[in-house]
Amino acid sequence: TSTMTLVLSYAVNSLHRYMHPKTPLSRRLAVGWLFLISRAAAGFCPSPQPQQSTKFISASAKSSSHHRHSSNISASFKSYNQMSTAHTQKWADVFTHQNSNYSPQYLFPPLSSSSHKGSHGRIAILGGSNKYTGAPYYAAQAALNCGVDLATVFCAEESSVPIKCYSPELMVQGVYSIERFDALLEEEEALLAELEKYKHKNDLITVDNFDNGDGTTSNISLDKLLLEHDDSHNELIQNELLKNVDDTKKMDDIVNKLQKVKQLQESLQELQDRQMEIISKSVQDVVAMFPALHALCVGPGLGRHPLVFKVVQQVLQRGMESNLTLILDADVLFMLSLEEYRELYKELLKYEGCIMTPNVMEMKRLPSTSSFGSENDNKNIIVEKGHADAVSRGDVVMQCAEEGGLKRSGGIGDVLAGTISAYMAWNQIIERGNEGGKQQRAFAVWTACCTVKRATKLAFENKRRAMSSRDVLDEICGVIAHMEDDIERR
Repeated sequence: TSTMTLVLSYAVNSLHRYMHPKTPLSRRLAVGWLFLISRAAAGFCPSPQPQQSTKFISASAKSSSHHRHSSNISASFKSYNQMSTAHTQKWADVFTHQNSNYSPQYLFPPLSSSSHKGSHGRIAILGGSNKYTGAPYYAAQAALNCGVDLATVFCAEESSVPIKCYSPELMVQGVYSIERFDALLEEEEALLAELEKYKHKNDLITVDNFDNGDGTTSNISLDKLLLEHDDSHNELIQNELLKNVDDTKKMDDIVNKLQKVKQLQESLQELQDRQMEIISKSVQDVVAMFPALHALCVGPGLGRHPLVFKVVQQVLQRGMESNLTLILDADVLFMLSLEEYRELYKELLKYEGCIMTPNVMEMKRLPSTSSFGSENDNKNIIVEKGHADAVSRGDVVMQCAEEGGLKRSGGIGDVLAGTISAYMAWNQIIERGNEGGKQQRAFAVWTACCTVKRATKLAFENKRRAMSSRDVLDEICGVIAHMEDDIERR
């Protein structure tokens, strides 16, 4: 019995490793026969007792780093909590215990000869800057390797050519220029500095016996006068000043300072209007694609340029208005941690089509969701990445305990963001004709985490210390194929 168990175990491991499409046909056939013979022989031996699985755990069993979540599990996910004590050895066994609302058919749209380009998913990535070109590529290519049909990358013009060179399958569009944004910011900073300089000079100019308009007079600085009156009163202020100033030189100085401040303010307003016009054009280039998209991933390689953040802010607002599924990763999470975008963050927490994927540091930067009300009020999904990814929606928590590789290469987070985008695109396709698809979202995100964990494990087994995110990309298609086979066999 023990001998046959060992043979079967070796056969399964060999099959998992060598049945990759790139493995020579002769080796695949040999391993396949070994697997079949071992299975047949093992049929005459008593089955070993299955070990308890830790693939799913409830919020009460989650690690201390996630204690901010409530331990009260909603009834809609009760079946998942029951499965935490079920005897399962692989992820697909979970499907045999769930109710009809979480049927495997809600994970993968069926392949059909009647399908057309785009039937199995159209996603886009908004990210990529002059410094970071690999991240949006990894995210978009991961979605393609999962099985979506079309992937578009919206990025900075400076990064569009490198990204296009990485893959001919990607549609790449530069929607703003970092160089132009830098020039606009420099011009704005120069105007603000000059304006501040003149305001300081105006503060040093005092007008004696200024008529306050109420029968009283006072000594007042020119800067204070400008602050207390809007631009429409500048001419009145100037006339009043001239009536109270006897010194001709001082009078000329006051007039020149007033005129200079007015010119600087007009130039600043003109520049800010130009900024908004350029930002609006960038936003429109992205939004025009919304009707053709199933999901939009924002953040990989985005960078932290203030004007890029302005673009992203409007894109996210328009995305919520269009009911578009949004996956938020990397620098967009840094943006949401800023006080300036706190209201946007609150809106996204309550938007059920939003999935955030923070790592440990990004999670620490983001304001606590409890500060905005009850966890039950939050409809979005948060994926706390780590050794065991935690997928939470309100107070419902699922933990992905799939074993991954031992090396954490740069770009794996971007691969996960793209994989989640693919699963969310499929969810959108299925959801159109089935209400169960909407209830499936958190489970689909969990499955995406499992997919990447399994892919990193296989990539690490093949490349060890030399493993990179590109190797993980190569394993994704095989992992999903095995998942679909598991579902079909049940």
